[in-house]
Amino acid sequence: MERKQLAPGVCITTLDASKFNRCRITLHLRFPAKRESATDAAVLALVLERGYAACPDMTALSRRLAELYGADLGVDLASAGTDRVLSADICGIKDAYALAGENLTAAYADIVFGTIFDPYLVDGAFDPEAVRIETETQARRLEAEFNSKRLYCVRQARRKFYGDTPAGIELGGYPGELVNVTPQSLKAEYDRILSTAYIDVMVQGVDEARVADMLLKKLDGIRRDPQPVCRARRHARHAAAPF
Repeated sequence: MERKQLAPGVCITTLDASKFNRCRITLHLRFPAKRESATDAAVLALVLERGYAACPDMTALSRRLAELYGADLGVDLASAGTDRVLSADICGIKDAYALAGENLTAAYADIVFGTIFDPYLVDGAFDPEAVRIETETQARRLEAEFNSKRLYCVRQARRKFYGDTPAGIELGGYPGELVNVTPQSLKAEYDRILSTAYIDVMVQGVDEARVADMLLKKLDGIRRDPQPVCRARRHARHAAAPF
């Protein structure tokens, strides 16, 4: 594994994939969680997965992925301590196996970077229809969690343990706040994430230099103020422990 810093708050990590016939590009944006926009962040991940400027709907995106020998794309939101990690991941066959000699590295990078940096917008905000659909999807997810006794107990235990600290912010947001999610509020949360996130790109089996160059071009012109990654702190009485 080799890790390089491309710019302040931007790194690329290369993993060996010589034994495999498939490659992967994963883009991680780690940013501080905020209680007031937790629900927007949860819905945002769903909306971003529906398409981007060059493929503005799921049909066009699915067709594009099928053209690339059935490449797979996913967008996810996860917790990392008191931070959140918005990830976009694409996986497909290596350039060497393209039947017509296509530059698959560039195509994969164009899709995964487009998903994060060039979302489909309508009048400067996210598509209202996509926001409506994914808000309803998130409502069903949260309702399913509420109806699961195990997940309900886990949520209640987390609330008791973490209280009002950043670690206690719900990853999936809050059901009662879904009515406040709008195309404009999603755009505001998206802009905050792009500005404050620590960006890490992980590549396996692709042209690292080309991916790095495309990433820096996407970031050119974006106002960035990366926030420090939150580290877990040990209790003072364990500070002298050797491990």
